[in-house]
Formats: sequence, C-alpha cells, structure tokens
Amino acid sequence: MGRIKEFFKSLKWYDYAVVAGIIIIMLTIGIIYHSDAITIISAIFGPIGVFFLAKGNVVGQMFLTVQGILYSIISYLNGFYGEVIITCLFTIPLYIVAIVTWFKNLNTSNGQVKVNRKISWKEWLIMFSVCLVISVGIYFLLQYFNTRYVLLGTFSFAFSSMASYLSVRRCEYNFIFYILNNIILVAMWILLVVNDGNFSQIITFVNYIMFMLINLFGFVNWIKLKKKQGEEKDGTSSTSR
Repeated sequence: MGRIKEFFKSLKWYDYAVVAGIIIIMLTIGIIYHSDAITIISAIFGPIGVFFLAKGNVVGQMFLTVQGILYSIISYLNGFYGEVIITCLFTIPLYIVAIVTWFKNLNTSNGQVKVNRKISWKEWLIMFSVCLVISVGIYFLLQYFNTRYVLLGTFSFAFSSMASYLSVRRCEYNFIFYILNNIILVAMWILLVVNDGNFSQIITFVNYIMFMLINLFGFVNWIKLKKKQGEEKDGTSSTSR
C-alpha cells in the first residue's frame, strides 16, 4: 500500500491530463470504428503503460503486462501467431522480470527507477548474437504456423526482445528498439486494415503510432534521468569523501 500511495503522490496534474487524454482518444476511436472491448482496453492500457515507463515508474511495467495479455488475444484472433508467440514466451515474462528488477532499483525519494549507467560491449555483443540466432528459428516457426507477414513478424520479435531485455537492464536504449518495433507493428496493422477491410483495428494502428511518440519522449527523458542521477551520485560520493 505504501508503494501505491507514493506513486499517486508523485503524479503531477499533467500526468493525469496525459492519462485522461489517452483514455478519451482511444475510447472515441474505438466507438467510431466499433472496436471490441478487449481491443479498446488494450489500446488504453498500452500507451498509459509506455507513458509511465518513459517516466521511469515501475507501474508502467504492470500496465504493459496486462496489455501484453490482451494484445496476444487480439493477435491470435487476427492470425498474427508470431505476435502471440513473441508476447507470451518473451515479452510478458520479461515484463514480469522487469517489475522485480525495477523494484530492487528504485529511488526512494521519487520512486523512479535508477537508470543503468553503462552496459559493456560484451553484453551488447551477446544480446545481438543470441537475438539473431533465435530470430532465425522464429522465422521458420512462424512459417510453420502459417503466420501472416512472416518477415515483419520476425523483425518484430528481434526488436521487441532486445527492447524488453534492455528494459530489464534499465538501459535508455530500450526505447530505440521499442520505436523500431513500433514501426514494424504500424506496418503490420495497416496491412491488416487495408487488406481485410477490418476498420475495427484502426485503434490498434493508432495505438502503435502513440507508442512511437511516447517512446521518443521516453528516450529523451531517460537520458536526462541518467545525467541527473549520475550528478546526484557523484555529488553524494564527493560529499562523503
């Protein structure tokens, strides 16, 4: 309960305004294009989660975990089996791991996560190598399940898995890979709307455009957080000496 009270105390009026704006926009689009309840709720939880992720608040990971469950259902119903595999086997578990690691690395003063100051080149190399190997396997797995837009689905897995891992590691570059994944997903859902005439999924397309904008804000904001936290740490160290 204490964590929850701290979270609400940390919110500013503009945070509430952003959340209210997301809810109004997604509800309006959902009603206009007759989207089902699961799609609308997913479209609301997603941007809210990414917004709090961009603010460095662990609540964002919680929202995204719920959104991931809903999104996997939506993807299955639309034949995006690759998205189901990616979300259930990789994205959601990494969200849960991130919740644990973020709680262990929170600033007690403001509840924001401590941004990782540096990731070694060896870790980057291992991450890219493992992702490349698994992505090749994912490509053939998606083909086996006759998934729509196999190549796009494979790239989505690659970018999403790297973004999720870097989020667990509290690295600001997670937002860059999330943006790349958003671009892929915007393309996938545009193709669905155009090819199938399924206008009820326009809300999902808009959802990922909103993701891109918030992730861009997140990258800039985390750079500022990293600099600020570094200055505070250095200041504390110099004072203690």
